[in-house]
Amino acid sequence: MDRVKIARETLMTAMITVFGLFGIDKFIHPAAWLGWVAPWIENLSGISRGTWLRVAGGYELLLAAALVFPHRLVRRIAAWGMVIHLIFVLTQTGFNDLFVRDLGLLLSAIALGILL
Repeated sequence: MDRVKIARETLMTAMITVFGLFGIDKFIHPAAWLGWVAPWIENLSGISRGTWLRVAGGYELLLAAALVFPHRLVRRIAAWGMVIHLIFVLTQTGFNDLFVRDLGLLLSAIALGILL
């Protein structure tokens, strides 16, 4: 197996795992995530933060599932969807340890989008 294929498969596995587990956890432990949903989102949209949390969790699960789907274009769209999602997340966290983690995920998603 060539190195590019190994790198692509490793990145796909990592992103499927992270987005899948985070998406599931938003439904199982919403209280742990609710503090990360910006309060202004309720005023902007009229939709509760809890609903936004479920939407984000569903979106993360959809992206993880799309990476599993055996069609290259679907996988590429999912990778760039992860990039967009992570850019939005980074605008909300401020500079802290979670920012650094999410920046690493963002760079991984960009690399995956390029490799697909």
